[in-house]
Amino acid sequence: MNNFENKLFNLIQDHKKECFTDPNTATDEEALGIMISQYFKWDGNKIFKTSYNAFEDSNFHSLNEKFENLWEKEVAWILEPNQLGSLDK
Repeated sequence: MNNFENKLFNLIQDHKKECFTDPNTATDEEALGIMISQYFKWDGNKIFKTSYNAFEDSNFHSLNEKFENLWEKEVAWILEPNQLGSLDK
């Protein structure tokens, strides 16, 4: 594990201990997802952009096209006009 991975692993483990009744049953994905949600103060657009960029980094380009279209369709009524299509690609 490199230094970044080690730091993130430790943060995830600490978060499991703080937030789950039984930390051993929580997955890293669950804990990290909650951490991201809380870090962005439950701002769906920031959470979407984080997911989008993670998929992009993992070469899920076709999925991301559909994901972005669905996101914009589903949340266009609550986002400011300047937030739509504002992904840094």
